[in-house]
Amino acid sequence: MKDRSLHSSAAPDAAAVLPLFGVFLLMPPIITLFASGLDIHGVPLIVVYVFSVWIGLIVCAALLAKRLDPTHTEQAAPPEIDSDIRHR
Repeated sequence: MKDRSLHSSAAPDAAAVLPLFGVFLLMPPIITLFASGLDIHGVPLIVVYVFSVWIGLIVCAALLAKRLDPTHTEQAAPPEIDSDIRHR
Protein backbone atom coordinates (compact mmCIF):
# COMPACT_ATOMS: atom_id res chain seq x y z
CA MET A 1 0.00 0.00 0.00
CA LYS A 2 1.34 3.44 -0.88
CA ASP A 3 1.71 6.25 1.61
CA ARG A 4 -0.91 9.04 1.16
CA SER A 5 1.54 11.72 2.34
CA LEU A 6 3.74 11.00 -0.68
CA HIS A 7 0.83 11.64 -3.04
CA SER A 8 -0.32 14.78 -1.26
CA SER A 9 3.18 16.28 -1.33
CA ALA A 10 3.46 15.69 -5.09
CA ALA A 11 0.19 17.50 -5.87
CA PRO A 12 1.56 21.06 -5.36
CA ASP A 13 4.51 20.20 -7.59
CA ALA A 14 2.18 18.87 -10.27
CA ALA A 15 0.06 22.02 -9.98
CA ALA A 16 3.16 24.13 -10.60
CA VAL A 17 4.25 22.06 -13.60
CA LEU A 18 0.84 21.77 -15.28
CA PRO A 19 0.77 25.31 -16.78
CA LEU A 20 4.33 24.87 -18.04
CA PHE A 21 3.35 21.58 -19.65
CA GLY A 22 0.38 23.30 -21.29
CA VAL A 23 2.58 26.08 -22.66
CA PHE A 24 5.01 23.47 -23.99
CA LEU A 25 2.22 21.56 -25.76
CA LEU A 26 0.93 24.75 -27.40
CA MET A 27 4.30 26.15 -28.52
CA PRO A 28 4.81 26.53 -32.28
CA PRO A 29 7.42 23.75 -32.68
CA ILE A 30 5.00 21.21 -31.18
CA ILE A 31 1.73 22.57 -32.55
CA THR A 32 3.07 22.76 -36.12
CA LEU A 33 3.48 18.99 -36.05
CA PHE A 34 -0.32 18.87 -36.24
CA ALA A 35 -0.68 21.57 -38.91
CA SER A 36 -1.18 19.16 -41.77
CA GLY A 37 -3.90 18.85 -44.36
CA LEU A 38 -5.44 15.96 -42.44
CA ASP A 39 -9.06 16.35 -41.33
CA ILE A 40 -10.96 14.35 -38.73
CA HIS A 41 -14.65 14.31 -39.69
CA GLY A 42 -14.14 17.60 -41.51
CA VAL A 43 -12.27 19.30 -38.65
CA PRO A 44 -8.59 20.15 -39.22
CA LEU A 45 -6.17 18.11 -37.10
CA ILE A 46 -4.63 21.21 -35.51
CA VAL A 47 -8.05 22.29 -34.18
CA VAL A 48 -8.66 18.82 -32.72
CA TYR A 49 -5.19 18.93 -31.12
CA VAL A 50 -5.65 22.39 -29.57
CA PHE A 51 -9.06 21.55 -28.10
CA SER A 52 -7.82 18.15 -26.87
CA VAL A 53 -4.91 19.80 -25.06
CA TRP A 54 -7.27 22.43 -23.66
CA ILE A 55 -9.74 19.85 -22.34
CA GLY A 56 -6.90 17.71 -20.97
CA LEU A 57 -5.46 20.67 -19.06
CA ILE A 58 -8.89 21.53 -17.63
CA VAL A 59 -9.44 17.94 -16.44
CA CYS A 60 -5.96 17.75 -14.91
CA ALA A 61 -6.44 21.11 -13.18
CA ALA A 62 -9.80 20.00 -11.77
CA LEU A 63 -8.30 16.78 -10.41
CA LEU A 64 -5.38 18.66 -8.88
CA ALA A 65 -7.70 21.26 -7.36
CA LYS A 66 -9.74 18.49 -5.76
CA ARG A 67 -6.60 16.92 -4.34
CA LEU A 68 -5.24 20.25 -3.08
CA ASP A 69 -8.53 21.29 -1.44
CA PRO A 70 -7.88 21.24 2.33
CA THR A 71 -11.57 20.71 3.11
CA HIS A 72 -11.81 17.62 0.89
CA THR A 73 -11.46 14.33 2.74
CA GLU A 74 -12.16 10.92 1.33
CA GLN A 75 -13.60 9.55 4.57
CA ALA A 76 -15.86 12.46 5.42
CA ALA A 77 -18.86 11.33 7.40
CA PRO A 78 -22.27 12.75 6.57
CA PRO A 79 -23.36 15.57 8.89
CA GLU A 80 -25.27 14.53 11.97
CA ILE A 81 -28.95 15.43 11.97
CA ASP A 82 -30.33 16.66 15.25
CA SER A 83 -32.99 14.29 16.61
CA ASP A 84 -35.42 17.22 17.20
CA ILE A 85 -35.27 18.23 13.54
CA ARG A 86 -35.65 14.64 12.36
CA HIS A 87 -39.02 14.15 14.12
CA ARG A 88 -40.69 17.35 12.88
